Amino acid sequence: MAENRFTYVIRCPLKGVCHGKEGGRFVMRKTIIPAVVVLALVSSWPTLSEGAGFALIQQGTAAMAQGNAFVAEADDPSAIYYNPAGLNQLKKPQLYVATFLNRPDRQFHGSDGDFSVTRPRFYESASFFLVFPANDRVALGLGYFSPFGMGTDWPASWTGRYITTYSRLKTYNVNPVISLKLMDNLSVAAGVDLLWSDVRLRRNTPLLPLVDGKSDLSGVGNGIGANFGLLYEPLQGVKFGLSYRSQVFVHHSGELQLSVPAFVRGVPRNVDGSADIVYPPSLTFGVCVNRFSPFTFDFDATWTGWSTYDGLELKLSRFVPLSGYPLNSIFFEKNWHDVWALRFGANWQMKDNIKLRAGYTFDMTPVPNSTLEPQVPDSNRHVFAVGGDLKIKRLTLGIAYNFILNEPRFKDNTFTINGLPLPNEFQVNGKYQSTTHTLGLSSRLEF
Repeated sequence: MAENRFTYVIRCPLKGVCHGKEGGRFVMRKTIIPAVVVLALVSSWPTLSEGAGFALIQQGTAAMAQGNAFVAEADDPSAIYYNPAGLNQLKKPQLYVATFLNRPDRQFHGSDGDFSVTRPRFYESASFFLVFPANDRVALGLGYFSPFGMGTDWPASWTGRYITTYSRLKTYNVNPVISLKLMDNLSVAAGVDLLWSDVRLRRNTPLLPLVDGKSDLSGVGNGIGANFGLLYEPLQGVKFGLSYRSQVFVHHSGELQLSVPAFVRGVPRNVDGSADIVYPPSLTFGVCVNRFSPFTFDFDATWTGWSTYDGLELKLSRFVPLSGYPLNSIFFEKNWHDVWALRFGANWQMKDNIKLRAGYTFDMTPVPNSTLEPQVPDSNRHVFAVGGDLKIKRLTLGIAYNFILNEPRFKDNTFTINGLPLPNEFQVNGKYQSTTHTLGLSSRLEF
């Protein structure tokens, strides 16, 4: 697996590094070294939380419009993501392209009366699927999509600016698959996930009252995983689906660059570091019933193994003086737990060329109260979905809209590094609320 590099740059105003004099020389209090170095490292690796973790489930408009209850229906090329065993239902080569716009809005009500809102910003993603039925029993597929992502843009002066001002995580996954029809009512499929990730994080660094430095992080990483699917129709009009995606291990390596005056002693200017992140496995099973024409009903249940994210260890290439003692390993406790999402969907074949869809999802949060963080605060969420399809000869146009309502989440814990609490200005305790609007558009062409 290829090793990848991050670059960190922290800009520190010259006047903000000194607290006093000793023996005619400027000296730094010991607390400044942890503030400059450790807090740079706090933001050096993404805090992964977006709704139920940071998974992006919207990969096709048909599924998205049904609350992503689609694993047992899986009757368009986006089945490569939802359940590749459904590809044997497609009798002709098909090309599918979709684009998605996400607009999150978050509010923070601090315990001390502070109030902040994120700046308006759209975050885009796209998916591409190509399906080729080789014969009546074998179908090949190739998918490109973003399985994980997050984005937040807080004002530069908000209370939590020392934890985050801007966060963005993008992933890109290439997924070749093969689907085999073992019997007329049973298909299985397997594929490979080739995952790339792209991270951008910004934050302020406290030096003195009213004097902040700034940090900017960007980097990439990659990993390999696998996916499997099964589709079974025990009787006409009733289908059961099963889909599994493995965890993906990504090793990141990086460099911490500090810009501080020459007379500041004990702070290394360049420190190499590395950290491992495990993207979680997931398992979805569901049922699709279309015995009540012109209506079809879907139910899915998805398990996501977020317990793989029990902690994050940042390993440094050399000692960094923190509060007077050296460390070359910094550990952030996470203790996330496995969760379930329940999805309900339905569609109505209104006319031969028009289909309307609706759905609902309840998505549980994997983040316990003890390790909830302000970078992108996580909570249980409710997803309300609508959309539809319009078929024009060999072309099908799709549209979907999701309104995502996160339950209010109260943060009242103590953020720690290596078990030691950080000062109050880095805790950002209070109530977090968020909503997200997501629009999806797609086109599907049969050859």
